[in-house]
Amino acid sequence: MTATLTPLPKSPRPVLRTAAHERFMSELYAGAIRPGEFVSQNELCELLSVPLGPMREALKRLEAEAIVALIPQRGIKILTVDDKTVSDAFQMRLLFELEAVRAFAASGDRHQARELREKTAAAGDAIDPSEAPNRAMMETLTDLDHGMHRLFVEALKNPFATDLLGQLLSRLRIARLTVRLPARAWCDMTREHVRILDLAVSGKAKKSAAAMETHLENARGRALGG
Repeated sequence: MTATLTPLPKSPRPVLRTAAHERFMSELYAGAIRPGEFVSQNELCELLSVPLGPMREALKRLEAEAIVALIPQRGIKILTVDDKTVSDAFQMRLLFELEAVRAFAASGDRHQARELREKTAAAGDAIDPSEAPNRAMMETLTDLDHGMHRLFVEALKNPFATDLLGQLLSRLRIARLTVRLPARAWCDMTREHVRILDLAVSGKAKKSAAAMETHLENARGRALGG
């Protein structure tokens, strides 16, 4: 590993801890840190240009989020996401995201949803089904994907649901590092998102929940390589 980022400026410790966490996740998604590998704290500090103290504190949070495991005498293991974890994550999402989209259909931010709908449709139209998706495209589509689900869950006004969704999306994002979806799958995902957003903006709670259920079941299949 080699350092790739500008060292963090002197800031209050909580700010440095948060920045260390964000840099870790960014490098994980970028592939500089890989699921299943072992690293040391010093290697992470060098790669992320983060002081040791904030890095240690960030690692405690990452361990609580089940992103890493701190193993004595061996170092830090970046956890992998197996099929059961993926399936369990989607099972949990089905328990509260259907209620979330119903809540959004009743009183959600229509303007924000319309903007997200247009960005999602444009991103989907830009996909060439005959070409393998590149990392930049996958990151854009993943951000739009997570943005929609967060928008709906925020309509519940339940911080526990918001925190849980964040943890589940982090684990599933790691799964996408090992299961590379073809362009066709990304096209399917964007079409499903546009349909859900259209229904939710129109206030059709029952239909938007049914579309969300279908989407999450399809997404589980895609995440499992189906």
